Order: sequence, then structure tokens, then C-alpha cells
Amino acid sequence: MGTSRILKTGLASLALCSLLATGACATPDAALDPSGAAVTAPAAGTSFDDYVQSTRQQLRDVLSQTRFASEEKPFGDHSIDQVVDIRAPYALDPVGAACDAEDIDLSQGKGVGFLMVHGLTDSPYWLSDIRDNLRDRFPCAAFHGLLLPGHGTVPGDLLDVEYEDWLKTVRFGMNSFGDDVKHIIPMGFSTGAALIGRVYGEQTNKDRVSALVMLSPGLAAKSGQAWLTPYVRYVKDWVGVGENNDPGKYGSMAMNAAAEFYLLTKPYGDGSLPDFDVPVFGVVSSDDQTINPDVMLDFYCNKVTSRHKQLIWYQGETVAATGLPDCTGIDIVRSENHEFRTLNHAHTAITMSPTDPIYGLDGSAPECGHYEDTAARSRCQSGTDTMYAERNLFDTAPAGTLRRGTFNPDFASMMDKMARFITTSLSPQD
Repeated sequence: MGTSRILKTGLASLALCSLLATGACATPDAALDPSGAAVTAPAAGTSFDDYVQSTRQQLRDVLSQTRFASEEKPFGDHSIDQVVDIRAPYALDPVGAACDAEDIDLSQGKGVGFLMVHGLTDSPYWLSDIRDNLRDRFPCAAFHGLLLPGHGTVPGDLLDVEYEDWLKTVRFGMNSFGDDVKHIIPMGFSTGAALIGRVYGEQTNKDRVSALVMLSPGLAAKSGQAWLTPYVRYVKDWVGVGENNDPGKYGSMAMNAAAEFYLLTKPYGDGSLPDFDVPVFGVVSSDDQTINPDVMLDFYCNKVTSRHKQLIWYQGETVAATGLPDCTGIDIVRSENHEFRTLNHAHTAITMSPTDPIYGLDGSAPECGHYEDTAARSRCQSGTDTMYAERNLFDTAPAGTLRRGTFNPDFASMMDKMARFITTSLSPQD
């Protein structure tokens, strides 16, 4: 096994006091215990439809037993049917019989398959607004959404997951489209972006992959202490423990999940990945406090060799726009937006529309867990003038005045750019 458990424990103990986020291990929250029925990677030979149906039933069973049986409203006003719909994988076929007509082509998505891969602690819902927007534009495309192992049930199911389980699931998703799909476009949010990159990089037959879309790409953790997590997990279960009543994501982060994320992303930092001769569309915030945006810049500028590439860089407080590298296709967009009460873009703000009923402007699940004081949290949750921002602005603002951003005020423009990029990627290149 390499380093002894004694050494691991020693390193972990030294690191505990210096971790930026801490959480109690002995919290009386049943969601922090493994369910005993965690979502796992699909078995060989499983059809995608069977995977979707069996996983939906698994989520219903686990959530019924672990949450709805003992809590009146574990996810606010969301019923178990709604939570299962939010968290479950899906397979959406082309819209309508008209897509079978011979005059329908790539411009409407015929022969195109989109694979949607969510991030760490969240669910397929976090790419649903992008999916629905693209489905309107490419109605004849197929959309497959994955649920990564350890997700969808209870946070405790991330205590024993391995990143190879996530990779295995993404490989399954890449191979889930029928022979009628000639163009596959994997789309990943946060950890999902690292996963689609890893799987693309290891494949020898890449002919069907026409582009990669990487959103808030989790190619490296923001914290310089992330390397400690593989050791700390032997003595500490949780990076942070929060409320677990969000219908679309966990409120607690398992140390094991953070460790597996670090191990998953190491090749992005050590230069061992091959060059990516495939169109890449990326979106990242300069102020992202979860992942390191500079690693995405390096990947985009130095590893993506395709001439067709584009990176939307939401410019906030952290990095001056003039400090960006001289690299083709970087589209600098200012983060603040007064109409949507947005100061800058949070990691969680890229993929959701301002009109999303859960995470949009004044949606039903405001992110206020950063306030420990009850009065400040209440003001954050109910205030009609509360602003949206990333964590780097929280300490300098009056208590209770900032929610963490969970929607993108530039969503419509981003989707226009993404759709044009995809259309070009599907066209024959000179």
C-alpha cells in the first residue's frame, strides 16, 4: 500500500489545524452515514435505459428510507418525485417524429449525442438549464445525463467512493449512444469537466468526439493544501458539514471525495496528459474559490492544440484582464451585473439560468450556508436586495448581505456563444 497508516495519520493530524474548511465528525445527521445502497458504476453490458430506470428506483428507495421516512420535509416543499427527477440520470431522445425526415441535418442535431456530467456533491440538475437550452436549438439530438457514483442519495455515500468509479461511469456514458449518433459532445461541470478530459485523453478511438465543453472546470483544487486530503481522510471524515436539505446537491463534503478529486486531477498539473486535438469550449470565473482557474488557462493554452477553441473568462476581482496569457480565443467578460444583483461569478454560478426556479434569481434554494449566525443567515435567505457573489467577497460585506452565486447573469449570451461553437465543431473543418 506504500506509506504506512501511522505516517498517514501523523501527516493528517498535523494538517487538521491548517485546513481552510473544517467540520465536526460527530454530528447527529443520518445523512452523514452511508446508506448501504450507494449508486455505483454501471455493470458491463447494462443498457443506458436500464441504467436510468434502475438508478431512479434506487434513489427513490434510499431517499424514502433515509430522509422522507423520518423527516416531514427533508428538501423543503420538494416531494420525493421531484427530488428523484432532479437527481436521477436521464436519456432524452430527439424531439418529435420530424427528426426522422431525410432533410434534417446536423444543424438541428441529427446524429448528435450530448453527454452531461455533473460535479462533486451535486446532481444532473446542475446542467439541466444548459441541456434544455441546447435541446431547443438542436431538437434532433440525443441527451444522456449521468449520475456519478456516491451521489444522489446521502453525503455519507461519498465516504467510500473512488475516482475510478467516476471514470468508469463516464466511459459507460461515452459508449451509450447508438450507431446513429456520429458526433458525441461530452459536457462537464466542475469535476465533470476533469472526468470528460481524462476519458477523452485515454481513448484511442476518438473519431466520434466532436468537441468538449468544460464549465467551471475542476482541473485542480483552489486550495494549496489539497495534496493533504488523501492522508487526512484516514482521521477525519468531513471537509465541512452543512445543511443537507438542498434538492439538487449535498450540503456536506466528505474528505474522501476531496481526496479522490485531488487524485483524479493530478495529471492536469503534472503535464502527463496528451495534447487535445479536439475543439474545446470552456467557461471559468477568475474569482472561482473552489477550483484553480489558472490551471484551466494553462490547459487551454498549452494542451488544447485544436485551432477551434474558445474560453469565456469571467473577469472579477482576482486577476487583472491584462494579466491573461496571449492565447487564441479568450473571451473576457466582466462579472458584475447590476440587473441581476451580481458582484462576481462564483464556481456554482456558471451553468444555471437566472430564471431557474431553484437556483436562479431569488430561487427556492439560496446559498447562505457561509453564515453561522442565525440572524445573518435569515437575512441572506429572505432579503429582497441580497447580492450574489463568490466567497472571496464575503468577509468585506455586511453580515447577511451576500448569497453565493448559483446562476449566471450572462447565461443567454454564453449559450449563444456555445451553440455557435458547437455548430462550427459539427461542420467539416478545413
